[in-house]
Amino acid sequence: MTDSRLGSYEKCPRRFFYTHVLGLGGARKPTAFSRTHDCLYELLRWLADARRSGDPKLHEAEAAFEEIWKVRGPADHAFAADYRKLASRLIAALLNAGAGHRFRKAEPLAIDFPNGRVLVEPNELAEMADGTVVIRRVRTGYKRSDEYDRLEYTLYELAARSEFGAAAIVQALHLTDETHEPVVISPTKLGNRHKKSDTLLGGIASGEFPPEVDAVTCPRCPHFFICPSAPTGALQLD
Repeated sequence: MTDSRLGSYEKCPRRFFYTHVLGLGGARKPTAFSRTHDCLYELLRWLADARRSGDPKLHEAEAAFEEIWKVRGPADHAFAADYRKLASRLIAALLNAGAGHRFRKAEPLAIDFPNGRVLVEPNELAEMADGTVVIRRVRTGYKRSDEYDRLEYTLYELAARSEFGAAAIVQALHLTDETHEPVVISPTKLGNRHKKSDTLLGGIASGEFPPEVDAVTCPRCPHFFICPSAPTGALQLD
């Protein structure tokens, strides 16, 4: 169980069931915007490898992104040049946010709950000049007003404390805002969400997958036309 999958279960247990238990996938119709952001996340993976052996410069990152863009980008779109220009701005923000950091391999960090284990998969793992470990979650868009109320940030914080103790901080990087900042969660909220995470894990283990009905999000779900159909009784996947 990963942090993103537990977050998916929190949003809608039935969608989680179709996507991750039955393995039906979560396909969405790609847009020029989403394809551009997918290219940026692919560059993030390239950068994670490149930074462990050196300090890649902007022109090197741009060259790597261009190869990704040729294969996966919306090069045939009427506004392809504008999307490519946007991507260049976000690439520069990504590199600037890493200045002065020594990057490590971003391996999953485990959190053990009474009802199971969650693996947090950080986008970046680095060390500052003073030895502080930075566990970073990277988003290509804007910071939302309720950003740090999302379950994933609590899981990042719990994983950081479990693995590194007080010698680590969690940072959120929002490329469109061109900002990176420490994630601050109050002890009360952290404790409540720790309990909630364990409750969610218990629900998955006991096979509780009720639909979370929402008039806005449901029609965009890839399983909209088969929900809430599900078999009763025990389930065995071959």
